[in-house]
Amino acid sequence: MKAVVFHGVGDIRLDDVPEPEIQEPTDAIVRLTSSAICGTDLHMVRGTLSGMKEGTILGHEGVGIVEEVGPQVRNLNPGDRVVVGSTVGCGYCSYCRAGYYAQCDNANPNGPQAGTAFFGGPEATGPLDGMQAEYARIPYASMTCVKLPENVTDEQAIMISDIFPTGYFGADIADVSDGNTVTVFGCGPVGQFAIVSAFMMGASRVFAVDNREDRLEMARAQGAEVVNFDEEDPVGAVQELTGGIGTDRVIEAVGVDAEAPGGERDEQEIGQVAPRRTRRKTACGNLAAPPRSRRCGRPKPCARPGP
Repeated sequence: MKAVVFHGVGDIRLDDVPEPEIQEPTDAIVRLTSSAICGTDLHMVRGTLSGMKEGTILGHEGVGIVEEVGPQVRNLNPGDRVVVGSTVGCGYCSYCRAGYYAQCDNANPNGPQAGTAFFGGPEATGPLDGMQAEYARIPYASMTCVKLPENVTDEQAIMISDIFPTGYFGADIADVSDGNTVTVFGCGPVGQFAIVSAFMMGASRVFAVDNREDRLEMARAQGAEVVNFDEEDPVGAVQELTGGIGTDRVIEAVGVDAEAPGGERDEQEIGQVAPRRTRRKTACGNLAAPPRSRRCGRPKPCARPGP
């Protein structure tokens, strides 16, 4: 089959590779009908996310048709159309039962202390071959695959594989609720879905901060109030627009590739925010207070909810 394969930094190829097979009784084989490129994939291409193993198939967003299931996959049949979650969880460990699938004790082949397992990632995440391919092996398929109704298109479904839940998670951990005012820093795909999610959770006003006019126009089309940080100080602008108060919640939707006004990368801030891509900033300056923290309960390497 054809697949997009990592060979090294800047060396990504469309290769002929063997089709995947059932390896565990909890596996399924899915024939991909849609896949997508995530910003995380670009980190691997550029080398800003280290630890990639040569030969790994990239891609952690997929929609497809179930071709084969293992004997312990009791909720799927060949022919079912599914969306595949980017992050793998067993569904029965204490973390999965509490809803922390990214902290699953069993999904990562490197052991329970290894952290998040997701498709097409660095060696520390499995590695599990990804979904920029014709077929993919899906571990713990009864949890990782979700059946799709006929009226949901591939283009709609692919959004809930990773990118929409990522933006939603930002709004969720910011504890957005009815009447809140919210600032979203970064209006790329994650930021756009964070805006959508904030409004879904009842936000009364959402301020969108970026320096790309196309992104700001999309945010404006969603009803967000836009601020171009190349043209004005974003903190000052938001405070002015809120009578000097600022907003109740802030969602940082940029990640490690942050830029300072004028386009200069702020390496010191990047090092503070995500020294090992395991921490994310949830509030900025005096614009808002940090939201309540929600912890898993047991010590374990911190990992993000998804790629």
